[in-house]
Amino acid sequence: AAAGARATRVVEGTGRAAERVAGRRFELDAAGFWQPHRDAAQRYSDLIAQWAAAAPGATAVDLYSGVGVFAARLGEQVGRTGSVLGVESSTAAVADGAAALADMPQVELRAARVEKTLAALSDRPDVVVLDPPRAGAGRAVTDAVTAGGAGVIVHVGCDPAAFARDVGLYAARGYRLAEVRAFDAFPLTHHVECLGLLIRPDRVR
Repeated sequence: AAAGARATRVVEGTGRAAERVAGRRFELDAAGFWQPHRDAAQRYSDLIAQWAAAAPGATAVDLYSGVGVFAARLGEQVGRTGSVLGVESSTAAVADGAAALADMPQVELRAARVEKTLAALSDRPDVVVLDPPRAGAGRAVTDAVTAGGAGVIVHVGCDPAAFARDVGLYAARGYRLAEVRAFDAFPLTHHVECLGLLIRPDRVR
């Protein structure tokens, strides 16, 4: 194993975990990523669906998509005439997500780097959802997202300072922070999860 790699040893059970969000079952490796708070995935996906409000036939992108919880909600909105691309660096998460979303041909989960995928996109998405790691998206990703011209961006941030920095980068490109919500998803700690709805300047909402 590579230096610093952590081995997982299953002492009981299958080493798999099952979660349910919006009526859909997701099965994943027990060592994979899932929201620590038991209600977080449902609450976040409900709010993201409300804010995204993707129309039937629309195009959406879900960055840092994990097993595709948010991509599934977007897929429900755009229907089979639309398309959703989920981008995630973990091949295991992509495989688990593809199994969970096998009945949604309009959703593609791709194991790839976010920056490279954004640079290669040919179609302008109507909606972009992103849930980057604690360090945030950073300038390279926010510049690529805004260059795509999405009408709606929903940004999830697990560190308020990184979230505020990224919102400032969107604002520098003309996007307006229309709504923001903070969740105490890590009780008895200083951590706060933030979700922000950003709107392109020419959009009225």
